[in-house]
Amino acid sequence: MIQKWIAEIEKGWGLEHFDLKNASIKREASAIKTTEYKLEMEWFPAGAEMEEESNPPGTVCAEVNLTYGFLTSFIIVRGEDFRESPPLLPSTNLEDVVAWIESTTGLKCEIDFRLQMKDKDGDYKEYFFSSLLNERKVSPGGYIEVKVNKQGYIVFYSLFGFFPRLYPEITIEQDQPDLNLNKFKQKQVVLFGLPEEEGYQLLYGVEEAFVGGVKDQIVLHWNDDDPVKEIRFSDKIVGAMWEEFYNSQIITEEEMSLHIPHPDCLPIRDDEKHELLQVISNYLKVHRPKESGKWQVENIERKNGLLHADAVPINYVDRILDKLKFLYDADEHIVLHVMDKREIFSKKIEMPSKDVKVTKEEALALLEKDIFFEPYYMYDFEKEILKSTQMIDCHEFVNAVTGEKVQE
Repeated sequence: MIQKWIAEIEKGWGLEHFDLKNASIKREASAIKTTEYKLEMEWFPAGAEMEEESNPPGTVCAEVNLTYGFLTSFIIVRGEDFRESPPLLPSTNLEDVVAWIESTTGLKCEIDFRLQMKDKDGDYKEYFFSSLLNERKVSPGGYIEVKVNKQGYIVFYSLFGFFPRLYPEITIEQDQPDLNLNKFKQKQVVLFGLPEEEGYQLLYGVEEAFVGGVKDQIVLHWNDDDPVKEIRFSDKIVGAMWEEFYNSQIITEEEMSLHIPHPDCLPIRDDEKHELLQVISNYLKVHRPKESGKWQVENIERKNGLLHADAVPINYVDRILDKLKFLYDADEHIVLHVMDKREIFSKKIEMPSKDVKVTKEEALALLEKDIFFEPYYMYDFEKEILKSTQMIDCHEFVNAVTGEKVQE
């Protein structure tokens, strides 16, 4: 299988005179937390060698999704193209780029993907596309990026994220969530702080969210009299841990046939979640001792073999300078890293006191005609289905001190 793909890419992309340096299979978690297998390949121009631990100019990197059988990326390092006879598009126009994407992926424009942005950078034209389903955006999103030089040669291609057509059929739940949209609007208009050169600006704005899909928010409480439990910290470097984890997912064709799930695709068990919440509570009790009931935990997920979680103040204004991100090894019961926003920014931004003169109700009235709901399909990771929903959004803000409207 590996040799088949190597031969196909060498012939189809003009790499007959290049030297194949590396080819490996890696196990990976997809955007919807399914296990996939990718073939990564790397070619050097004939006779070229590594330069001070860097790939030489003209290196070509390609990736194939072996699970579903299509090319996911093709990149010419540093943009120096030494291929002798690369495939040539009829032109650099959108129509020819779209036709090439359709023939390469089997996806259809305006059915599975849509142009999001195009740009021109010197001798290159760049096109960015996003995934689509029944004329709606999907979450998590999928993206395609293509860069073509003025001769019509593709020098950069990347497909990543979620394109429903590329997966086995996924059930679509068409029923809209039964929710009072006016009540939802009121909840999503929040007061927050925007850092700027001379401190911060207080604004009311709409927090993006899916109707019926607001994240779990776990408020933390602790008793001042309870003893603080010891938190174990690792002396390992996070980057080294990630590299070790990445290497552990490089496998053979024989191992691929065993269909072992990628660690990030495993559901988070109740005991793991409880343990992580206890660790975060203990940390906050030491570092924010008088703030019980003022913090909540969000975005608990597995990533790179670790549990990730955010702890944020319930008060949005406090989030200007305060937020914690935890990396936790649930197998070893040890904290790898805590990113403390207060430590990073408190010495860099002055926090002058500002009186809020605009109420939330007044801000909502000012934003009412600018708030909109965009149709979406949202993937439900627990039920493994797509749900028909809407995302609330607004490109306007209200200055909480002056009452002026501010554009995004």
